[in-house]
Amino acid sequence: MIRIFCLYALLNTTLFAQSTETTSPWTIGVLGGGAATYRFTCTDESMRWLKDELDSSESRTSGYSYGLSADYSFSEKLSLRSGLVFTQCGHALKNLTAYQSFRINYQFIDLPLTMRYAVPTENANVVFGAGPQLSYMLRSRALYQGIDDVALNKTTINDESLRKIGVALGAQVSYDRYLGNNSYLELGLQYRQQLLSVAQGSVNRLPFSFGAFLGFRQGF
Repeated sequence: MIRIFCLYALLNTTLFAQSTETTSPWTIGVLGGGAATYRFTCTDESMRWLKDELDSSESRTSGYSYGLSADYSFSEKLSLRSGLVFTQCGHALKNLTAYQSFRINYQFIDLPLTMRYAVPTENANVVFGAGPQLSYMLRSRALYQGIDDVALNKTTINDESLRKIGVALGAQVSYDRYLGNNSYLELGLQYRQQLLSVAQGSVNRLPFSFGAFLGFRQGF
């Protein structure tokens, strides 16, 4: 009788431990980082001279992104990430005689859909991810400082030809460190490429950015 009781107690303890270790497939997090940004330009043959002129007069600048992430795990290795991310990217103009600096910034709200594949290591994962993202361009701004200006000037470019809804492609690789209690710290690199031009006309502009990010996510 005592043996049966002990076996019953052990079985219940084991089942209880398994049930308490079961975690939700969802994790919610925050992320942010900086990037170097530039753009690709496309024109038809008749406007090739304009593309060459723009490429010689524009250069890369800095950008950043931050937002919220939501991950759903299908298995230990495969997961899907979405969320809302604010992204700023653009380019700078160089060799302008009347200006100390002049750059164009594009600001987006992104809705990513990233498929992630994890390669497990001890207490951490190396995670590769890629996927499309819907983007809405909030505004395009010119930030410039003339020769005699003390402060930086900011002007919103109200161009009706600017495309508001667009599509971008994102890719990332990260080192996800398990902190315990179903929480993770992420450190990685990411690339974002606009697939639809942010402008309509003779020159199509496709901004891109490449940089590092830091994130934290928590399961529940």
